[in-house]
Amino acid sequence: MHETLNEQRLIELLRHQQVLYRRLRQLADRQKALVTEDDTVSLIDVLAERQKLVDGLMGLSGKLAPYRAQWAEIYGNLEEATRQEVAKLLEEANQSLGAIISSDSRDSATLTARRHGMATELAECTTGGRVNSAYGATHASVVGSMTEARA
Repeated sequence: MHETLNEQRLIELLRHQQVLYRRLRQLADRQKALVTEDDTVSLIDVLAERQKLVDGLMGLSGKLAPYRAQWAEIYGNLEEATRQEVAKLLEEANQSLGAIISSDSRDSATLTARRHGMATELAECTTGGRVNSAYGATHASVVGSMTEARA
């Protein structure tokens, strides 16, 4: 394949990657808001949309694999203007990925804390229910004993 076509294809793939990462980052921001709002229905929709973008990035990664395999040679042969554009696109992809991972980690911590809080509340409710049941049973037997004693 002609070198210019390879360069053009590389730029095209990296620009497509840029678009997918930008959209994924927007969805990560939306996800953060939904986690904060505890809106699980909308959160599931956002996660499904994010999965489609991740699938797209995986397919794109396969298309970029031949470039990665010969990266030093390909990058070294790029014209300066093209090299700068490629570097810029790669830097933005790395920054986006880092921001997405950080955001997801915070969301995960929030959801984990919420889950632990709910588990604690459920345990307290269960314990409270047992106490009430035990109190009710004891109260019924005391009342029953008192009624029998009066009879």
